[in-house]
Amino acid sequence: MRRALLLIAALLLLVACPTDPEPEPGPFVAGSASVRMPVPLGIGTAGYGSFGDSNPTPYADQAPGTERIHGHPDFTVIALSRGEGFELILIRTDMIAVVQQLRDAVIVELEERTGRNYDDALVIGATHSHSGPGRFIYGGLFHVIADYFVPAFYVGLVDAMADAVELALADLGPAELGFGIVQAPDAHADRRCADLLDYTNDQLGILAVRKEGQITAVALSYAIHGTVLGLDDYTLSQDVSGGIEEAVAHAFDSPVDVVMINAWAGDVKPESPGVPPAEPISDLPRGYDSMDEIGQYMAGVVTDSLDGLEWSAEPPLKSRTYRYKLDRESIGYDWGEFEFEYGAVYCTAAENCDELTVHENLTEGCIPFPDHSPAPDRSVFTVGQVGPAYFTTWGGESGTLLAEATMAGMQSHEGVEQVLFFGYGNDYLGYQLTEEDWWYAGYEASGAMWGPLQGEYMKTRQNEAFDHFMGVVEEVGFEQPERATAFDLSDGVVWTWETAIDPGVVGAQPQAIAGPTDVVAFTVQGADPGYGAPVAVLQRQADGDWQDVLAPDTRVWDSDGYGWWVDLVTEPSYAETLDPTDRVFGWTFNLPLATRGMRIEPGVYRAKVTLPMGNGDTSEVETDPFEVTE
Repeated sequence: MRRALLLIAALLLLVACPTDPEPEPGPFVAGSASVRMPVPLGIGTAGYGSFGDSNPTPYADQAPGTERIHGHPDFTVIALSRGEGFELILIRTDMIAVVQQLRDAVIVELEERTGRNYDDALVIGATHSHSGPGRFIYGGLFHVIADYFVPAFYVGLVDAMADAVELALADLGPAELGFGIVQAPDAHADRRCADLLDYTNDQLGILAVRKEGQITAVALSYAIHGTVLGLDDYTLSQDVSGGIEEAVAHAFDSPVDVVMINAWAGDVKPESPGVPPAEPISDLPRGYDSMDEIGQYMAGVVTDSLDGLEWSAEPPLKSRTYRYKLDRESIGYDWGEFEFEYGAVYCTAAENCDELTVHENLTEGCIPFPDHSPAPDRSVFTVGQVGPAYFTTWGGESGTLLAEATMAGMQSHEGVEQVLFFGYGNDYLGYQLTEEDWWYAGYEASGAMWGPLQGEYMKTRQNEAFDHFMGVVEEVGFEQPERATAFDLSDGVVWTWETAIDPGVVGAQPQAIAGPTDVVAFTVQGADPGYGAPVAVLQRQADGDWQDVLAPDTRVWDSDGYGWWVDLVTEPSYAETLDPTDRVFGWTFNLPLATRGMRIEPGVYRAKVTLPMGNGDTSEVETDPFEVTE
C-alpha cells in the first residue's frame, strides 16, 4: 500500500511540475559593427613564412617586417538572433587563419562581459590574407609561417573581437534576412595543376540584413585564395577579400557592413576578370588594380542579385558546435601508414603538371612536428541553419572536391538544398584534399598536418555532427574532447614603444597642382606604430568651409580603405639599428586620384590627419591645400 501511495504522489508531482517546454524562437533582430584591428605596422605577415629578404623592424622576428598599409585589417561582425539558443554571430578577420584557441579565448572574454556562452553561435572566418599579421599562434612549427608568439598582441586581438561583437549586439534591431546562391565564375580560377583537372565551383552565397527597408549588412561566402600581394610587398593588407568588401559596400548609397568569409579555397586562386577600366586611372603598385577589378566585378554580381534574394522576417536560425579528436588512431591509419605520431607537414614529391602522376612514397619526406609541440590533436565544427540555408565551418583550406563531397553529405538530408561553406573557420589544420587527390602531391598535399586521410576523416566527422544536428541520431557518433589547452600568455615576445621626434609636423606637403590621374603624396611625422597607424581624411573646400569627402556609401573616405596606401619610413631606419632609440616616424600618405572604385573630381582639397599618441590621446594636423585639375 505504501509503495502505491508513493507512486501516486510521484505521478501527481510530475503533473504539478511539468518539464520546461522547449524554447521557441522570438522576433528576428540583427546588428553589425566593425572594429579596427590593433596591429602595428612593422609586424611580420603570416602565410608565406620567413622565406623572403629580411626587412627588419622591432615588430618582426623571423618574417620580413611590413612597411606599408593598403586596406587596414579590421574585425567586422554580423549578429543574427531570435533569442537565446537561436542566434548566429559571424566575425570576419583579416588574417591567414583562425585557430581554435583564439576562438575559445573570445568565447571566454564574451562570457565574462555578457554572462552568455556563445560557443554554439560563434563563427570566426578568416579571409586568408597572406598580408595579415602573424604572431598570434603559440608553439609548434607555426612560427615558420606566422613568426613567434606575442602575448600582448594576442590579448589585444581577443579584446578587439569581443568589442566588435558587443557593438554588433548593441546594434540589434528588427530586421529581415535575405538569402541567395548565385554564380560568380570570373573572379577565381583553379590553381591545382597536380591533378590536371579543373574543379572550380563558382558558388557565391549571399546573406543580407535589411532594417526598416534598408540593407545594412551583407555576408558573402566564396572560394578565393586570399593572396594577390606577395611577401616582398612588405604590406599589411586585407588583400583581395577586403577589396571585394569595399567595392560591395560602395555599391550602396548608405552604410553597409560587408563580411567576406572565404570558402574552400585550397585549390582556387584569385583571377582578374580582364575588364579594362572605362577611363584612365592612376599609376598603381602591383596588384592594386587587380584587387579593385575583382572587387568591382563582385559588387556587380551582388547588386544584380539583390532583387532575387529570398527575404524573411522570421528566418530559421540555429547552430551547434562539435569538437572531435584528431590523431593517427582516431583517423584510422594502419601500422606502417603515415608514421608521424605528432603530425607532419611538407610531404615532398616532385610536382608534375604535364601528366597525372601518383606518388606512392609521398609520406617518406614529411617534416614531423616535435613531441613537445605537436600538431593539433582536436578540432571543432560549427554547423547550423540560417534562413533557408544550412552551413558548416571548416578548419582549414579544403580542396573543391572535398568541400563538394562534404556539402553533398549535408544535402542528403531531407529539406537541405542550399549549403554555405565557411572555410578557414573556427580553427586551422592546413590543407585538406580527398585521399585520392592527396597522392598526386603538389603544394596543397604538402600542407596537410595529418596526411592523406585527414580530409576524408574531417568530412566524416562533419557529416556525423550534421546528422546529430538534424536529429537523425540521438547521440553524436564520436567522442567529444574538452577544449584545447589555452595558449600560455606568460611566454612570448614583449614589445616596447619608442619615443617619437617632432610628432605632428608635416614633413612634406602635397604638390600644389595635381592632374586628374596623379598620385598625391604627403608626409606627416607621427608616433611609434605600436600606438596604431594614423588616419588621413580627404577634405574639399566648398562655400568657404572644409567638408570631408565621402565614399559612395556616405561614410567618410579615409586612408584605412583601398583608395590610399600608407608608407612608414623611420629615421634612423630600422635597418641601421633595432635598438630602442628616439626616431622620426614619417608616415607618407599616397592618394591616387583615379581608380576603378573612386575618382576625385576637380577642386581644392587638403588632408586632415589624426595621429594616435598613446594612452588614448590623439593629435590632429592639416596639410596645405592642393588643387585637382581637369
